[in-house]
Amino acid sequence: MKKFIYILAIASTMFSCTKEIELDYKDIDPIPVIEGHLTPNKTEVIITSTRNMNDSTKTPGRMVDDVRIILPDGSETPLNFQSDGYYRPDTKINTNVGDTYTLKVTIDGVEYTGSSTLGEKAEITEPQFVWVNLMDWMQVLECETTNIPEGEEVYGWANIHRNGKRYFSDVAKTKGDTPVDIGLYYDSDMENDKEMILHNGDKLTLEFRTIDENVYNYISGYNPNSNNPKQFFTTSDKDKVCLGFFAAYDYVEFNFIYEKTPHE
Repeated sequence: MKKFIYILAIASTMFSCTKEIELDYKDIDPIPVIEGHLTPNKTEVIITSTRNMNDSTKTPGRMVDDVRIILPDGSETPLNFQSDGYYRPDTKINTNVGDTYTLKVTIDGVEYTGSSTLGEKAEITEPQFVWVNLMDWMQVLECETTNIPEGEEVYGWANIHRNGKRYFSDVAKTKGDTPVDIGLYYDSDMENDKEMILHNGDKLTLEFRTIDENVYNYISGYNPNSNNPKQFFTTSDKDKVCLGFFAAYDYVEFNFIYEKTPHE
């Protein structure tokens, strides 16, 4: 049985004062951003573009030449642009554990392709809030896998919504009984970020996704400040690049209410 302990965040006191600094950013040509999700229940792809530092307008999903999923047998399922900016197929795509699926997106004549393998869904116990002593006492969200053989490496992607809004997203891997420990934001004098502090009664939804190694490597290694971020997609034109990923995964979901409990 493998244990995942996901830590939502640790408060930082690195910046104790602020000073306004003027930065001169140079405009650059937009780069395509592709985000694709394939699960047993739904298929969604959204294509946006990067924006300059002084542009605060969020880029909506855009129409491109073509978007399709290539199935393991070589057949292709086209996806259609919809009013909310996402591409979806007309009918559900049937998936099988162990099969590899490929997303192909054509933008201005250039093909961007990326593949992902669907792994077995990791079943987990209902998450619990517990206290641990890591330099100081802090709460963690703890759960355990129930169907993964001992010694097998698992790649997980945890997404948490609080009161209907995205709160946390991170990936982790574990092998054997190795835990992953990260602390929660809770109502304490040591916390500084008021937007992230959890309060009694907050409604939380945890979606735990089982992803493959390629998706894990991209998300865990991606640095938005990097001048040359790692590419997930290959292109038909070696001079063209894009950001984003394509993930085939299954997931489990839990809904619960946050309660700050006293520790011993």
